[in-house]
Order: sequence, then structure tokens, then C-alpha cells
Amino acid sequence: KTRLYHRLPHALKTLSVGAWGFYLRTLRYGGEFDQQVEEALQRDNWGKAQWNTWQQETLARMLHHTATTVPYYRQLWEERRRKGDKASWEILDNWPILEKEKVRNNPQLFISDSSKGKRLFVDHTGGTTGKPTLIYESRESIRQMYALHEARTRGWFGVDRHERWGMLGGQKIIPLEQRRPPYWVWNSGLKQVYFSVFHIKPETAKHYLDALWKYQPTHLVVYPSACAILSKFMLEQGLQAPEIKVIICNSESTLAKYRELMSRAFNCPVIDTYGMAEMCVAASECLEGTQHYWPDTGIIEVYDTHKQEFITDVGSAGDYVLTGLLNFDMPLIRYANHDIGCLPDWHHSCACGRRLPSLPSISGRSNDLILTRDGRELYILD
Repeated sequence: KTRLYHRLPHALKTLSVGAWGFYLRTLRYGGEFDQQVEEALQRDNWGKAQWNTWQQETLARMLHHTATTVPYYRQLWEERRRKGDKASWEILDNWPILEKEKVRNNPQLFISDSSKGKRLFVDHTGGTTGKPTLIYESRESIRQMYALHEARTRGWFGVDRHERWGMLGGQKIIPLEQRRPPYWVWNSGLKQVYFSVFHIKPETAKHYLDALWKYQPTHLVVYPSACAILSKFMLEQGLQAPEIKVIICNSESTLAKYRELMSRAFNCPVIDTYGMAEMCVAASECLEGTQHYWPDTGIIEVYDTHKQEFITDVGSAGDYVLTGLLNFDMPLIRYANHDIGCLPDWHHSCACGRRLPSLPSISGRSNDLILTRDGRELYILD
């Protein structure tokens, strides 16, 4: 499909992208999606005790389901039983840490037997550190995650999926050798203008701004490094952006210098988000600048690799060990994704009024850049 797409003239690219967008809209936003969004917003006001009850009930179902239906884990527990280990799989502390490489090398071993025969969709982690990890998920899991994002990365800022929005992402939607605009495609199915991050340089910045004025998106979802580079060129050239309500950053760490450039160029809030294709945990910022952990996505533990023990102090950083609560098709228990952070702070009181716990700064992916001869700065190279 990709090879065929790149052979098309731009008008047909737009038609094909629009058709794909309508398919994605049905996949992501069908069924009980709107109800799930409302339920997520209601959970924003739950206290720690209510969340603890919900998490423990969901975790109990997830652990039993995983130990009995997922080939990798079933074999692990059978081997432990043969060796005389009587530890209960119903207690999270009894599960070993799962390294990324085991999932990456054989992802099919982590698909539940109960999902065999179902239609599963394949996502993958970023490929910046080598071979991507394939993640299998059902339509139900996809809709649940998108409902959480609709509630907490759009709903908190007064925008929604029905409005026009812009995307600065890593898809190669325009041939890399193209030297004339357009450097974007209009996706009518998702009401999205998708911009190429690979064509941003001083002499193309004006074309990107012309497209923003043409399509008038209310919000942007961006790789922060790419949007910061565009913002730098906008400021240098005195280019004025249309009104944007919020810029939502994903996929990378939103460095302070990125945030400052985007805020100045677009004159709007810039919020950071944290998530992953593995669906093990997620978080997002509110207008007060607090990163709020989403307890309905997964359980966070923090591991000290030097002392080889789990950390219980909220203020101490270590390696994330994550147990997902959404994806029953490909459950990951105590999954080490090698991001560094702290435990959620349930005692933090945020001026935004939401009772979701705060999540101190996360040291996620940090990339080198490639500086090209024609002035482009490229970070994400999946």
C-alpha cells in the first residue's frame, strides 16, 4: 500500500488518505466510544481509595487471565510449579520483570489463547533504537485508549475530534526528494491536515504557515522536536500563525527549549503527554503544568537496577516496570520499558481540580539529530 501511495499524484494521495481516515474513524471512535469518554472524565474526580479498589479488581482479572491463557506466561508458571514453587500468580509481587527483548523477539507468544481467531490489529513501538516491537490489540482496546486520549488530551482543553486538527508526525506522506509544496495531505476522514516532518527548513516554513491558515486547525498533535524547529523558523522570519488553542506533544520528551519556542511562535498552551504502543501506562499535562497519571491504563512500579530492588519512595527515580490494564489480548506484566521516572504522587493537590495523581518528570526517549545541508533538523527516524 505504501509503495502504491507514493506513486500517486497529490490529488489521489489526498483521496486515498481520506478513505483511510474514514476507516480509522470507524475503528477508533465507533461503538460505545462517546460513553467511554464521559466515564473517563467522571473518573478524573475519583480519590485514591476508589482508584485502588478499581485497579486491584482489574489487576486480579488480568493476572489470572494472563497466567492461564498467554503461552509465554503459562509456560513460565508451569516451569515454576515443576520446581516446587507454590507462589500465587494472583499477587503481582510474585511475577518476574519482563524485558523488552523477550517481547520483541517473539511477540506472538504474548497473545492470549482467548484472542486466537479474533481480528487483532498490529501496532509497533518506535524503531529509533533498533527493531520495533509488534503489539497486538483488539478493536475494543484501541477504542478504550482513544477514548482516554479524547477525554484527557483534548477534552481538558476544550477541543475534540470533530474539529479540524493538524498533525506533525513521522509518516512519510510526501516523497523525501520533493522540493515543492504541498508538504502535507488533507485527511477528510479524520478532519486532519498531516504535515511532513521531513521537509521543514527555512525556505519551506512559509508554506507550512500558508497551509495552517488554509485549513485553520483548532489544535495540533506534534513531535515536539519537529514543531520546535518549525517554530524557530517562524520566529526568525516573523511568520504569524492562526489561532491554535493547544499544542499536544507526544512520542518524545518535550524539552524546555522546545516548549519555549512553540509557546512563543503559536501563543498557546503546549502540553506534554506520556504513553506507549504497548498500552501499559499513560499520562498528560493539565493547564497548571501538572503531569497527571491515568490509573486506568496500568500500574507503575519503579525499580532500582543498582540495588536490584523496587523503590517505595515517591521522590526517588528508577526504571519503570509497568503492568498494563487495558490490553487483554496481549497482556504485559511487569514490563520494563527502560524509561526512568518516579512513582505517582497521590497526595499532590492540583489547582486544576482533578484528583488524578501527579507524575514527576519522566526521562524518556532522548535522540540525536541529523542536520542536513539544506537546513533541516531531523530527530525521529523510525
